[in-house]
Formats: sequence, C-alpha cells, structure tokens
Amino acid sequence: MAQQNFRVNNAAGMWLRSEPVVSEATQKVLLPRGQLVTKLGDTDKPDWWRVKTTFQGAEHEGFSNKKLMIADSASNPSPAPVPSSQLLIKTLAVLRRVAPRAHPNYIQAIREGDAMFAQHGITTPQRMAHFLAQAMQETGSLTVLRESMSYSAERMLEIFGRRHSAKVTPEEAAALAHNERALAERVYGLGNPKKARELGNTQPGDGFRYRGNGILQMTGRGAHRRRGLANGLDFEGNPELATLPEHALKPALQEWADGRLNVAADRNDIERITRIINGGDNGLPERRAFFARLLPLLRDS
Repeated sequence: MAQQNFRVNNAAGMWLRSEPVVSEATQKVLLPRGQLVTKLGDTDKPDWWRVKTTFQGAEHEGFSNKKLMIADSASNPSPAPVPSSQLLIKTLAVLRRVAPRAHPNYIQAIREGDAMFAQHGITTPQRMAHFLAQAMQETGSLTVLRESMSYSAERMLEIFGRRHSAKVTPEEAAALAHNERALAERVYGLGNPKKARELGNTQPGDGFRYRGNGILQMTGRGAHRRRGLANGLDFEGNPELATLPEHALKPALQEWADGRLNVAADRNDIERITRIINGGDNGLPERRAFFARLLPLLRDS
C-alpha cells in the first residue's frame, strides 16, 4: 500500500511521542502546524498511529493522535465526499433560522461534525434539540466563545450573590464590576476555595484562564484536563484549542457522553441535563424555551 502523508492540523502543534500515551514522559518532539508526517501503521489504540517525519534536519519516528492531523492534499488523492446525514442538514438549516449570528467556528464545527454526532449517539431530533438547547443558552445563541466576566454590580449579585457558593457581597460587587480577571478569580478561583476545589483550579489566575469555554462552556482546570485527555488534546495547556472549528465539538460531546445525557434526553429530563451541564438550574426557563422551539423545527420534514 502506498504511504499516506498527512499534515499537523493542530494550532498548538502535535507531540511525536515514544508511546501512544499523553504524558510529559512520552514527549519526543513538538511538531508545528503544517509539518508533513507519514503514517507507518495503526496501533492497538484506534485514534493513534505510528508515524515518521523529518524535522529540523533529523528523522524522527514515534506515535501521534490521528485527530491532530489532516490528509496532505498534495500527496493523497482526495477522498470521495461523504454526504451529511439528513439530521445534520436539517440542523444547519434550523441554526440559520434560530441563530443567524452564530459564530463561524461553531457553525463549521457542526457542519463537519456528522461522524462525531453519530459516535456520541446524537442521532435523533429530540437528542439534537436537547443538545442545541443547552448550547444556545450557554453561548448566547452560539455567539460566545469564552465566558464574559464583565458584570455590572447588580447582575453580579443575581448570579454570584447569596445563592452562589461565592456569596459575593454588595460591597465586593461594587469593586469587582466589569473587572473580568478579578471577578473570575473571586468566584471560580482561589478567592472561592470551595468552587476552586470543585473545578480543579489550583493556581492564581486559573479562575479566568479556565472560565467558560466553548459550545457547552467547559469550566475549570479539571474539566479542561479531563476533556483534553479523552480527546488526545492539551486543553489544559492551551484552552483556546477548545473553540477552534476542528475541536469545538469534542469537549462538548465528551461532556454529553460522560453524563449519559442521551438517556436523559430520551426521557425529556431537561432538569437533569441542565444540572450536569451547568452545575445548577441557571437559565432553565430559557433552555426549555430553546428546546420547545428547536424540536418542532428539527422534526419538520
């Protein structure tokens, strides 16, 4: 069989590793985006290949996650186009209608996400409607990449006041108004030890660095680490990867799968879905409203 060539497609580069395991101990050389690599063979891990490359004048061989590579169009024949599923076609049409200002990164991720949706079982209008209802609420109808922590004092007290573990006081709210970094550290970081432990935030600045991120607003160092390890990506070291079109669906669908939320979606248990995604019931009426609008549109033939 002819050798297959690929290019590193990860914005932060791709580690060539001594074993198909993500750890500092297995790191051999960090290949930049666009670096040409040749597939040598599969491994016993479905997402990992044995590859070789020439980098900085030296030949290297090792293992890398195939999700971080894209076929090199100059040396590989173009694959036959794979038609999108009817559900995905309908989903994109619905989003043009209900989220006309959606960020292009999210639309591209969804447009290219047919295989990932299938892999995670989001294959019915009801499951898709529940997934999108959560995403719409978390991201302002798919317009927000990273959580904004720029709150007025009044709104801050509604969100992070007596009902939140941070229990921000009126005096604090006045001082923290529209100060994103300081507020994030106060409510998600070391300024709120209980929440910091829950989120896995351990270092000064973690509250802001690991604030809500991506389609389901993944929050906290711990979640970034877990979702990254599950997908062979370093979301912990590079949180910005989670909003790139090629990766945006991955942490969201992993969270969905980890929470077994297809089961809840099939039962129309939006309360449970919201608790898993949000950690509480914030925005539950809006999530219900999004779902009520989305489901008939996705079912309409």
